[in-house]
Amino acid sequence: MMLPRAELKSFVRSAARELAREPDFAEFEIYAASSEQRIARLAYTSDIPSRGVEELKSLGADGFQVRIVSRRDRHEIGTASEAGDLSREALRSAIERARRSAIVDPHFSGLARDPRKLATSAGGASDLARASDSMLTASAWQVIGGALAAFRAGYKNSSAHPGLVLGGDLSLVHDRIAIAGSNLADVRTDESAHFVSSLTAIVESMDAKGTDTAVGGSIERIRGAAATLGRNAVRRALALGAGVRPASGRYRVILGPQPVAEILNYLVIGSLTTGAFYAASSAYQGKFARQVMDERIGLVDDPALPAGPVRRTVTCEGLRAARTELVRAGRLVGLLSSVYDSHRLESDELRAEKLGQDGSGANFPPRAGYRLGEGGGRRFDAEPGSAATNVVMRARGAISERALLHALGDGLYIGRVWYTYPINGQRAGDFTCTVTGDSYLVRDGKLAEPLAPNSLRINANIAEVFDQPLAIGSRITPTIVWGSTETYFVPAIATENLALAEIGGQT
Repeated sequence: MMLPRAELKSFVRSAARELAREPDFAEFEIYAASSEQRIARLAYTSDIPSRGVEELKSLGADGFQVRIVSRRDRHEIGTASEAGDLSREALRSAIERARRSAIVDPHFSGLARDPRKLATSAGGASDLARASDSMLTASAWQVIGGALAAFRAGYKNSSAHPGLVLGGDLSLVHDRIAIAGSNLADVRTDESAHFVSSLTAIVESMDAKGTDTAVGGSIERIRGAAATLGRNAVRRALALGAGVRPASGRYRVILGPQPVAEILNYLVIGSLTTGAFYAASSAYQGKFARQVMDERIGLVDDPALPAGPVRRTVTCEGLRAARTELVRAGRLVGLLSSVYDSHRLESDELRAEKLGQDGSGANFPPRAGYRLGEGGGRRFDAEPGSAATNVVMRARGAISERALLHALGDGLYIGRVWYTYPINGQRAGDFTCTVTGDSYLVRDGKLAEPLAPNSLRINANIAEVFDQPLAIGSRITPTIVWGSTETYFVPAIATENLALAEIGGQT
């Protein structure tokens, strides 16, 4: 059971009064969080006895973290956390441990500062915050039921062993936080709840695989996803049987929303932080305020996006969460940042070299400092780091999906990839990923034969995707990346010349 927001708020208010009485502290911060992730595992096999929906699993974390700054040296900071105990005794223990753990960090400039009172939402998170285990379980069974109904209706093979395999999950992520400090005018609280779900359908007798994903911030949205998720995954798998295996070469390619999200997640967003520029590991090193993508493209992170499943009003450093424009008309104009990394980059004597001369005078408001754990929930024992919430890519002159296929002519449509990761280091911008399902040959501007899953690997650079695309789709699709804390709202992108290598081909 999660701790109520009122209890978290009361604790940090009392803890702040206690910390304020310590004469050797120049600054302090007290952060409390209660988070929960509930997961219904989906696991069905037609030819082997299986549960269909595994037992409901959960991961919860309640506790607080203290950060103190020594009066004798404003660069000396100590941190300690305590799990599952919001008592005065636990607070005193954490304070002493923070004292003993204090280190001098020459880059530390102080804790977050906001002398104005911050009006925070009183209504709490979406109605998913009240979703019961029975609703989650019923939704998971509805996904499986829809998949089986679609398979019975669409499978035309007479095989007694079709080899239908369904795997995935339906997860609810819910967190509450409260934060107070010597540099904040009041106690700040926040709460968020959303769901993520994915299902993969494999038909072994057809060597076919189809997928579907969903994400949202309401009970209405999870009900809609439960009704369509299984059906869509199975129908896509049945449509993808007997796939072809194109030879290695360079192709005109449409990357669907899921591949675009994967590339952004593993290559781009990690490069658009003040920490990456400070460490000289960004793929856009030295290019701040310069053209880094096609001039039609814009990229923003918006924690208050109306359609966004994750809604945050307060960062985990106690500041107002706000929209960060990252790329405008193809130019790099903003970076995700925490308080620590903003100061570190802005005061770096190599700043002009790291940002580039055009960006040497830029500043970076710390609007994205979050303490996140696995699954995206906020954790009391995590350190603040730069993270996005709802990443949105839009483009001027975007066109419909039909027009996108027409612009491609002949080539490949890649609807899903996995094992995406940077090669040669993040700064190089090179990446590789495997094409897996929901992909087709394109002939004369129309989808033709399906591609066999796991038969091709993309080896490319982000510049080949975002610098001069043939065309960009107008349909913005909410997309998740497995294990990522962000949600992506992105279009499909057509590229001119992408290298693909055959996997397991004849030698």
